[in-house]
Amino acid sequence: MQQLFNNTTTSILTDGESHQAVNMTVLIPLSVTWAVLGLISTVLNIIVCLIVMIEKRLWTITNAFVVSLSVADLLVSAALIPIYIYENFSLASAPVTGYVIAFLLLASIFNIGAVTYERYVALTRPFGYRVTMNASKVAIIISLSWALPFSISILPLAWNADPATKYHKVYMIVTVFGFVLLPCLVMIWIYARLLRVVRRFISRNRRRSTWGNRTGERAGNEEKAVVVFALIFGMFLLSWMPLIYINLCEIFNQPELITAPVLYASFYTLLFNTIMDPLIYAFLKKDFSDCLKRRWRKERILNNNKSKADTQVEISLTQPQNKSSSSS
Repeated sequence: MQQLFNNTTTSILTDGESHQAVNMTVLIPLSVTWAVLGLISTVLNIIVCLIVMIEKRLWTITNAFVVSLSVADLLVSAALIPIYIYENFSLASAPVTGYVIAFLLLASIFNIGAVTYERYVALTRPFGYRVTMNASKVAIIISLSWALPFSISILPLAWNADPATKYHKVYMIVTVFGFVLLPCLVMIWIYARLLRVVRRFISRNRRRSTWGNRTGERAGNEEKAVVVFALIFGMFLLSWMPLIYINLCEIFNQPELITAPVLYASFYTLLFNTIMDPLIYAFLKKDFSDCLKRRWRKERILNNNKSKADTQVEISLTQPQNKSSSSS
């Protein structure tokens, strides 16, 4: 199979297959579902970015990472989907698309790692959070989350992206193990530790929650965060494990273990991840949910006031008619 991180191609088909070998009865439904999922992901991630831009209450350090992650997911859905659909229907492949896809995939991983690091500092070092995560450091972290993937993705240009060279083999091994598998293992450890930290905090303060103090209220909020962290942990593994499995099979020269369902499943889980990220990282965050609730209540109040004003206008218009009829 031509590797997803192989910058010489953007195809998810095997070397023995070609675009012509794909049955149109299979390709059309796949392309339609890819387009629909890509559209959903694009809309959700645009909403996340717009909400943060509009609401000043959401101008926080945490949400800076959320927006960066949403932009990465937005580029995956807005660039990766059209590229694959175009190539499958046009039976053509542009050399630049391989570099674009590698950049977008790595940028998503690096931004997920940045969000994970921010949450780790916030929960394990709350008193030193503002020192560790000041504006300048946050800007550096977000910049590196984009600059490093770009540098890694164009590195094969040094050997003309020839997959037959030993440099490309080393590049594939370092990329998969160093920038995909290792971050996955590190984030598993981080989320496991965060869950333990939150559970200890809950068990220590659960009794205080019955007293109605601020510590008890925070315990309840942290208990909700356990569910969020569990969802983040599960979605990350579900989304990236098929891709890691495919590239590990390539590295160890076991292409027969890569079946067509696994190939397509890896693409769908990647899209599913870009859809779930705004829901997990953004819409389940308390500040986002509070903001959305306030806007919804404000809209209801405005609509109710408008309907009352319309009713009063109708009453005022009918009153003179009633008076004229009574005088006659």
